[in-house]
Amino acid sequence: MKPLKNPLIGVSVFTILFPAMTPLMQYIPNPMVPGAIVSLNMILPVLAGHFYGPLSGLIAGGLGVWLAVIFQADQFYIVGVFSMAVTGAAAGWAGKYRSELLSASTIIIAHALNILTLTRIGLLAIPPEQVGAMALGLATETIIDVVAIVLIIVLLKQWLYQRERW
Repeated sequence: MKPLKNPLIGVSVFTILFPAMTPLMQYIPNPMVPGAIVSLNMILPVLAGHFYGPLSGLIAGGLGVWLAVIFQADQFYIVGVFSMAVTGAAAGWAGKYRSELLSASTIIIAHALNILTLTRIGLLAIPPEQVGAMALGLATETIIDVVAIVLIIVLLKQWLYQRERW
């Protein structure tokens, strides 16, 4: 199979997959925090950024989450618009070095910005006795995200990675 020549198609697919996967995320529980989920759709802007460049990651992150906001009307996704756009752009910057792990580690930016913003505006309150469980759950989700990103990049890079990046 030949590499995908038109990155606009790939960016569009990653952007549309974000809101499409959102309803499915409720069925992936976080093994460390009861009641929490693993949001695997957060890896999509990272993948778009790695394969196609910083602007592509920014678009897939910002627009993809914004579409999820429109369809889900969830206040938590509104916070995620900025964090996922920044993360997608960071993954695009890291992708130029063709390091799967460096690109995958940019997911830490999304988790950090989400937690900081949610706690700052009062949508997330972490009682002192739950800080350890929250940190463990966040670490678990981050590790799952990083492993998934690295695996997908390794499997798809020969078809999706663009040398001409935007």
